[in-house]
Amino acid sequence: MEKFQYGYFDCRNRPPPILVKHMQNDRISATAAQKLCLFRLFPIIFNDFIHDVPSMIVYKQLREILDLVLSIPFRKQWIPVLRDLCIGFHESMLLYFHTKMVPKIHFVCEYDKIINDYGPSIRQWCFRYEGCHAYFKKIALRSNNFKNVPKMLATRYCLKQAFKLSQLNRMKNLHYAVRITNTQRTSFTTQIKNILLDHFGRINPEKDLIQCNKLFHENVEYYRSSVYVLDLRDPDEQPIFAQIIYILKNNEKWWFIIDTLETIGYDESLCSWEVKSMDRFSLMDPHHMKYYYKGLDIYELKNSSFVSFTARFTLY
Repeated sequence: MEKFQYGYFDCRNRPPPILVKHMQNDRISATAAQKLCLFRLFPIIFNDFIHDVPSMIVYKQLREILDLVLSIPFRKQWIPVLRDLCIGFHESMLLYFHTKMVPKIHFVCEYDKIINDYGPSIRQWCFRYEGCHAYFKKIALRSNNFKNVPKMLATRYCLKQAFKLSQLNRMKNLHYAVRITNTQRTSFTTQIKNILLDHFGRINPEKDLIQCNKLFHENVEYYRSSVYVLDLRDPDEQPIFAQIIYILKNNEKWWFIIDTLETIGYDESLCSWEVKSMDRFSLMDPHHMKYYYKGLDIYELKNSSFVSFTARFTLY
């Protein structure tokens, strides 16, 4: 686990090493975001032996439940499926981990009723609360200030927000680029040169184009080599993935050179989508990449590429 190479976006929530004392206490010391990252990448990190573990069915059932619970929009036709998954998960826990049954395991069986009465549960979750709670807890422990703690925490948080807004200036500038460099003519392949020629005409890439590694566009972060969901295929709602190859700017406007990946299929054992590059390059406006705002990382495993995320998409 310590040698596993996390991607750019997952590296922010990289979970700490699991020690022997954690296994003895049945508790992992990590934040909610780190635990979610570990849960999502669990089949990829431990792919060498998960196929020989009979209790892996518990993870797969919980993973399918989480994919449905975190879906927006949520189809009403999924409620019976979610109910069956919750019942199956409860039975599997009784079979394999009957000594680990806690109240949260029983609460899972109520998801279908909650979603049916109040809508998608992701609109009610407390994930951001957990993130803020971890921040305030860290500040309270490190400051050693026990006099009027609420005022101290509120002041620190206000100063932090003011500093961020003054640095990024997000309220005034919708584009914020990081690591801007000049482009080199030799860095583009012939196919990409033809795409630039068809769109911009005859230009000098070294003078008329600049590039960056990271772009914040309308508060969405785009990073080179990361993968984004462009759309869904109409018949089977299979995601269409695209990998950003270059982030270019011409005449005060940013453009993406993307590679539309071929979606091979969903790998049940790894709970991930297998993708493959077919060198289908194209030029795209950032406004057209808003289907799913989160950037995804590609992981290489057994000479194949996989993309993992916790959500189920639908066309309506």
